[in-house]
Amino acid sequence: MNPDSSSGPSWGLVLIRIVVGAVLLYAGWIKLQMGIGEELVTSTRERIAEAPDLYRAFAENVVLQHPWFFAQCIVWGELLGGLCLFLGVLTRPAGFASAFLFANFVFAAPAEQRVTAIVLLAACLGCAISRAGRVAGADVFLDGKLPGWITWTRGG
Repeated sequence: MNPDSSSGPSWGLVLIRIVVGAVLLYAGWIKLQMGIGEELVTSTRERIAEAPDLYRAFAENVVLQHPWFFAQCIVWGELLGGLCLFLGVLTRPAGFASAFLFANFVFAAPAEQRVTAIVLLAACLGCAISRAGRVAGADVFLDGKLPGWITWTRGG
């Protein structure tokens, strides 16, 4: 492949996609093995209370009302989002979903983890808005099989 080709991202972005996918996959797997439950969400109550109004209203009225469900969304979001990014399959939706996960975590995370959450948010967003699965990823096989708005491919 020509390194100057505009048909796909640079190999550097592919490396970021693979590493971020592996990190998410590992984090989700650890949570799954530990049997993480609603305490994953309920432990953020104090930080949510200090969050900006819009996020605080959402978190208090929706997330904290259903902590088990949202804890499962976090664990499975990390696992499935990480797997998709690692393999380069459906990188666009997986990148956006993972970015949304980390956008929420920026407000709910302990202060010492916020910078990491912002970096992961940016990396996931970068994978979503680029064609990060089109180089060394399974998205190349989806070309023409799924709508282009899902995969950045030429499909209908």
